[in-house]
Order: sequence, then C-alpha cells, then structure tokens
Amino acid sequence: MQSESGSGGNEYARVREVPIARRAEERIPTWAEAWAQGWARARGWAREWVRTEADARVAEAQAREEAQARKEAQAREEAQAREAREEAQAWEWAQAQEAQAQEWMQAQEWVRTEVEAQAEVWARVLANAHAEVRAQAAAQGAARAKALARALAVGLAGMVDETPLLELALNKRGVRPLAVQSHPYEPTYAEALADLKIKAILDSIKPDYRNRLARALWNHSKHFWLTQIIVPVTRLPPELLQSILYTIISDASGPPLGLMLVCKHWYTTVTGIWAPLKLGTRTPRDDVTRKMERNQWLLDIVVDKEIDRGDFTPSEGAYEAIFAAIEASSRWRSLVVETFPGLTDLPEHLVNSGLQQCSNATMGRLKTFKVKSSCEMSPLLDRLLRILGTTASPELTTVEINSANVISFLAPAYSPIFRSVKVLTLDISGTHNPIDLLPHLYQLETLAASHLSLPTYGHGIHLPFVNTLRHLRLRAVSIQWMSGRTFPVLESCAIRFPLHHHIPHIFGTTLPNCKHLTFQGYPLNVLDGVSAHEIIHLSVKSSGSFKRRGDWQLDWFSSQILGESRRLAPRSLHIGIEATSQAWMNALTFMPHLEELVIENTHPSSLGVKVLRSLIAQPVYASNTGATSAPEEWGAPLCPSLRRLGLKYHRWLRPSEHFDLIPDFVSIIWWRQRQGSNRALQSFRVWTRSDQEDPSELVEESGISFKGFKRLADESGIKGENLLDLVLMRLMQVTFKTPGGSFNPSS
Repeated sequence: MQSESGSGGNEYARVREVPIARRAEERIPTWAEAWAQGWARARGWAREWVRTEADARVAEAQAREEAQARKEAQAREEAQAREAREEAQAWEWAQAQEAQAQEWMQAQEWVRTEVEAQAEVWARVLANAHAEVRAQAAAQGAARAKALARALAVGLAGMVDETPLLELALNKRGVRPLAVQSHPYEPTYAEALADLKIKAILDSIKPDYRNRLARALWNHSKHFWLTQIIVPVTRLPPELLQSILYTIISDASGPPLGLMLVCKHWYTTVTGIWAPLKLGTRTPRDDVTRKMERNQWLLDIVVDKEIDRGDFTPSEGAYEAIFAAIEASSRWRSLVVETFPGLTDLPEHLVNSGLQQCSNATMGRLKTFKVKSSCEMSPLLDRLLRILGTTASPELTTVEINSANVISFLAPAYSPIFRSVKVLTLDISGTHNPIDLLPHLYQLETLAASHLSLPTYGHGIHLPFVNTLRHLRLRAVSIQWMSGRTFPVLESCAIRFPLHHHIPHIFGTTLPNCKHLTFQGYPLNVLDGVSAHEIIHLSVKSSGSFKRRGDWQLDWFSSQILGESRRLAPRSLHIGIEATSQAWMNALTFMPHLEELVIENTHPSSLGVKVLRSLIAQPVYASNTGATSAPEEWGAPLCPSLRRLGLKYHRWLRPSEHFDLIPDFVSIIWWRQRQGSNRALQSFRVWTRSDQEDPSELVEESGISFKGFKRLADESGIKGENLLDLVLMRLMQVTFKTPGGSFNPSS
C-alpha cells in the first residue's frame, strides 16, 4: 500500500508540473511584448516631444521672421522719412548757402569799400610820412606807418583770397608801393598805441574783422605787435598768465592736460607750475635749485631714495636735493614719500648741518601728505614731521600713512593737523599701542583703515566725523566705536575681519543712507546690530572652514537677517559660506525678493545639485501617487524674483575631478525662461577662479548662450557631442519626471 501510494503521489506531481511549465512558456512572450510596448510608448513620447519642440522652434522662427519683416518695413519707412528730412535739410542748406554767398559777396564789397576808405587815410598818412622823412623828428612816425601798412597788407591778403586790396587801393590814388627793406623797422606795442594816427586807424576796424585779421597774422612773428593790439589775451604779461593758470590748476582735481595742449608757450608755463619735483639719492642740488627758481609757484614733492640709487653707497654728499627742497617747504603743495632715507643713510650730524638754513621752514600750503612705505625714524624724518605738525594749515585735506612710526609720532602730539582732513588712509601693521585719532577728525568724508589699533570710545566721547563720513573701509580694525552711533550720510561701508575683543555684547549702529554694505569675518552676529533700510547691495563672507559651522552661520543669517524681521533687505547679495546643500535650500526660502545672487564656493563640488534644482520650477502632480501622470501644474521655484545668478569658485577642477552641473545650468535657464519673462534669468555667470575678470556668461538675450556653455565645457574637459547628450538627457529627465522622482518608461 505504501508503495502504491508513493508511486501515485509521484505521478500526480509529474502531471501537475506539466501545466505550470506550459503556462510559464505561454506567458513569457506576453511579458516581453508588454515590456516592448512600454519602451515603444516611451520612444513615441520622446518623438512627440521632439516634434513639439521642433514645431515650437519653427513657430518661433516664423515669429522672428515676421518680426524681422516688420522691423525691415519700419526701417524702410524710417529710411524714407529720413530721406525726406534730408531732402528738406538739403534744400534749407542750399538756401542758407545761397544766403551766405550773398552775405559773403556783400562782405567782400564792404571790405573793398572799407579798404578804399582806409586807403585814403593810409595814403594821407604815408604821404605825410614821406614828406616828413626828410625831417629827423618825423622819422619814427613814417616807420610806424610803413609797419602798419605792411602788417595790414599781410593780414588782408590772408583774409581775402585775392590780390592784396590795400596795394590796389594805394595804386589807384597814385601812391607808390612801399619799398621792401632788408631790415624793416617794426614798432613795439607801446609805440603803436602812443601814435594817435595809427590808433585811430586800428580803432576803425570792427571786432569781427579784428579776429579774422588776427588769425591771418598769427604765424607772422614780425607783426606780433599788431596781434597784441587786436588780440587781448596776448597782451598779458607772463607773470599774470602764470597767476591765472596757477589758479585754474589749483582749483582743478585732475592734471591740467587741456591747458598744456593750447600752445607751446602754455605747455611750458603749465609744466613749470604742475610737474612734480622728484628727489632721489643722487639728485643734484643745483638741478633742484634751478627748477625752483624757474617755478615760483607751489611745488609737488616726491621723495624716493630708490629711483636712482642702484648700487650707489650714500656718502656725505647724498640727499642734498632734499635739504634744498626743504628750504622752499613753504611752497609745497603735496609731499609723497615713496621711500625715505634712514638713520644709516643720514646720520644726525649730517642732518643738522644740512638743516642749518631751514630753521624757519613751514608747510602752510600743504594739501596732500602721503607716506607709502614703512619708514624708519631718523633725525631728518623727525624734523620733517615736526615742521608738518607745527605749521600745517586747514588746506591739508588728503592724508595717507602706511607707517606705524609716522602715525605714532603725529597722533599724540600733533593730532590737530587732522581736523581739516577729508580723505584719510591708514595701513598700520606692527603697532601695539592704541592710536587715539578719531576725536580729532572733524571734516572726514572717506576713511580707509587697516590693522589700526584704536582705544575704547564710550558713548560720551564726541566723534565729529560721524556726521560727515561718506565712505568707510575697515580691515582688522575694532568697530566698537561704531556702536550706539548713527552715520547719517554714510553711503558705503566695508568691514573685513573686525576685532571682536572690544565689541560690546549689544552692538548696534544705524546707517540710514547706506547703499553698499560688505562684511567678512566670523561670526556674523555683528550684522544683527546693523540697521540699514536703504541697502541695495550686500556682500557677506564667513571665514569658517567647517560645513557644520557654516550651516549654523547660514541658517542664522538667512532667518535672522533676511527673514521675517528683514533687518537687511538687499536686492543684490554676494555670499560666501561653506555649508551643506540642505542648509542652502533652507536659506534660499528666505530670499524671495532677491534680484541678484552670487555664491562663492571653494571648489565645484561644494554646492550640491539639489540647491541648483531648487531654482527650477518643480512639477506638481495629481494626488494619486500610485500611478504615473503628467504634471497638472508647475510650482514656484525658490528665489522667484531672481534675475542675475552667479557661481564663483576659488579653484577649478583637479585632474581626478569631474564637472557634471552643466545640464542643471541648462535646466535653470530653460525652465525659468519657459515660466515667463518675469522669472527668466538675465545673467548667469560662472567664475572658475576667484581672480577671473571675464567669467563665462551662460545667458544671452534671456536665452541659452551656446558660446558660454562651450567655453565652460572646454574648461571642464567635456567634448561637444558629450555636452549635447548630457543636456538632452537632463531635459528628458525633467520632462518625464514622476512624483517619486524616477523615470518609468512603461507608463
């Protein structure tokens, strides 16, 4: 029984396995066919999408052609209207030319009549002159008359392109032409004016003809006495002309190049007033003395011991030019110290002997004082700074000091000289003692300070320049003095790496008219105390190198500064913080009104692809998540008001790195353009180096710039055909994206 039952069971199993295998074989083609149909539908959709895009491009091309045709028709109409206007203008011009020709003919006739009338006077003068030549007393009068006749003949010949009318008029009246002498007599300006007859003849010439006559005589130096009479500016004595030009140069803010181009005489005069006097190691004392004697006006002094030093070893005769210039320090308009001789170059006994004649030296006319190098204190520098500190006047408006020794010498003892300064630049490194300078700045408009140590200024200390300051640039300087103060006219403010050990726990400053604000440093909490409601451009960089720290900084900055409180609401933001992609996406939600965004990164992989895709209008699908469907609508992207986007990388790709963000760049530009002109990007720039001056521009006329992408692909080592494949694949992925984020070809 057991064997029968066992054999029966095996037989039943064999009978059952046959239908299962047969059914599997029958269903395999059905599955394959379904898979093939799914891929066929996907390819059909792709072809349909390509046809739709092609139709759209054809429609756009037709629209462009129609627009071009309309533009051409409009251009033709404008050309016809322009031709009509030109014909009318030509007709008016022809009439004006005819009227001018008639006036010229009348003027020529008038000149002939005038010359004939004057010829009678000149004939009488010459006749009397010839009669009085025999008399010794009338010799000079005849000579002056001849000189006037010669000069007027030359002038009239230059005025009218005909035979000199004076000679014709004289011949008609029987007056013989004047004989040309080898050395004819020419009167001086004073002699001509003293002769009443000549003065009467010259006074009869009308002003319009005086100018034409002067131009005709300008190149004839022997008749310059007549030019002086009819052209007033040539009558000025050289000293008075120098005074006028000096006044113009002193009031001007730039070099007087226009005055130097008038003529050679003016060029010589202007360069004598304006050219700086450079003093080097071997500059001869006599050269400086001669230049100062020729130029009796204010002097621009430049001291640079390296301009002519070379391998020269200073001796007792070196630097004599500096002592010669100090004797005329009362005429210094500016003093610029590029490099200055130290104690080893000029010992104290040489300085004392060189300054024996400079006991009364002053700098009362000095307007600009600049020390551009770190100068070693020496007896000569000490003496110059004392002269400046004791004799400087309110004309001193520009000061630049890059020497800790100089500012430490001037600030405590001679701080009143800074009361009139409007532009102050200080780059002080190496000083440890605080410089108490701010209370002495009364008219300051621009302050640029670097590595400046300041004392603590309480609210009770008056800082007058707070009401006049317009531009502020600080680097490694304490900003404690700004707390609790309002800067009513400040327009731009840049704070980099502020010193925090003096900043109060509650920091607050008000900048009601500040348009440009830059902050760089760590932490960013200082911005919580800055109130600037008119700000347009904000630049923020945090020096934290860890992304966890950067996440905290970015979250605090976006929520507290750009969030609901909106302590700062810029239209343009340049930001450099190392943070994770999620932190960046959270931060972008607080920037709905931003029009320009430039993000700085250390390398291309710093900013994740999710951050870039958040700037694309994302598809919104139906609520049925179990089935694949086309998007019902498109959601708003982050930063919907963004018009200008930039990515600035401090370094580019290394040999082992790859750049795969180009398709996402295309998606951002393409999708924002499809959402309308109010969301289309006007600019998308990529810097592959922090010092790159010409970044790749990826947007051209609110569309994709193939030139910019080609340049970026070349820098990334991507070939043209691979670039096209990447772009098409990215667009298809975005187009056929499901709610779950996957691409299902069978749907």
